[in-house]
Amino acid sequence: MRFSNPVLDHLLRELIESGDAVLRARAENFRFEERVDQTRQARYETAHGPAEPAYEGWLETHMDYLSGSVYIELPETFLPLNAEAALAPAVWSDLGSEQVLIRVESLDHALGETKVRSLADLEHILAIYQNQRQDSNTSVGEAKALLQEICRSLNQNPYAVRPRFAAFAQELADDIAAADWPLRLRDRLGLAHLPPARAYGPHPVALMCYKVKEVAARAVKLGSAHPLAVPTALDAEPYEVFHPSPREQDYGRTLNLAGYDDCERLASEVLHLRIDYTPGHFWKVGAITARANTEPERLARLRGDHLACLQLLSDRNDFGIA
Repeated sequence: MRFSNPVLDHLLRELIESGDAVLRARAENFRFEERVDQTRQARYETAHGPAEPAYEGWLETHMDYLSGSVYIELPETFLPLNAEAALAPAVWSDLGSEQVLIRVESLDHALGETKVRSLADLEHILAIYQNQRQDSNTSVGEAKALLQEICRSLNQNPYAVRPRFAAFAQELADDIAAADWPLRLRDRLGLAHLPPARAYGPHPVALMCYKVKEVAARAVKLGSAHPLAVPTALDAEPYEVFHPSPREQDYGRTLNLAGYDDCERLASEVLHLRIDYTPGHFWKVGAITARANTEPERLARLRGDHLACLQLLSDRNDFGIA
C-alpha cells in the first residue's frame, strides 16, 4: 500500500530504514500489502492516521481502528468493503464446504479458570469423550460437560471476538500426525506468540478442527458478504511474523519459523468469521515445549527467504519492493 496520508507515509519510510528488525518488518507489511480496497484504505487513513510520525501514536490509532471495525461481531473484513481479499466462492460454497479447517488455540487461560486444572487432566477427559479411553470415575457425558467448560472459556475470553486465522487440515496432515505436532504447527503456522511460559513450563494448546460449512453458516446468519478472506495488514495488530501474500496467491502464506528448504511447503492461511467452539471441535491437545528463534537477525533472514519464495511461486520479482 502507498499512503496519501503524509504523516503515515513518512513514518513507514522511517521504520523501514531503521535498524530495528521488528519495526521494519511491521512497516514492510503495510508497504507490501496488495489486497486492501482503496475505499477501505482511504477510510483507515482518514480516521486512523497518526497525528505525528511516531510508532507509538500510530499503534494507538491502529488499535482504535481494530476495536471499532475488525474486533467486532461482523468485522469489515467480511463486508463488501474488503471484496478484494475475499476467498473465491469455490472455497466456501457447497463445493468446498466439507474442507476441514484447523486452528491452534492457547489453553493457558482456560486451564486456569475451569474445573480442568492441568493439560494431563484435559488429555484424559478428551480421550474419554472420544471413546479412546474408559474411566469408571468419569462418564462420556461428564467428560463432555468439562470440555464444554473449556469451550465456554475459549468462546468468551477477551480475544474471542477477533476474526480467526486458520489453515487447512489436509495440507498439514503430516505435521498433525507427528508426535511433536504442537511444535511443528507452531513453526509452520508462524505462531511465535505461543512460547512456553517461563514461570509455568510448557504452553498448553488445543488443536481445534471444524468444517468450512460451519463458518459459512455463521456468515449467512450475520449477513456477511463472504465468510473467508486472505489476511491483510489491516486485520490484526502490526506483527513481524505476519507477511502479506501477492495477489496472485489464492491464500495467505504463513512465515515458517523452522526455516526454508522448500518453497512448496508454505502453508495456506485464511481468515474467517469466529464460530463458537463445541466439544466436537477438539482434535487433540498438547504443549509447546521450546521457544521459536525469532531473534532480530534470524527474523530478517526468515522474512527474506519467505519473500523470495513468494516471488518465485507468484512469478513476481517486483513483489515486496518497499
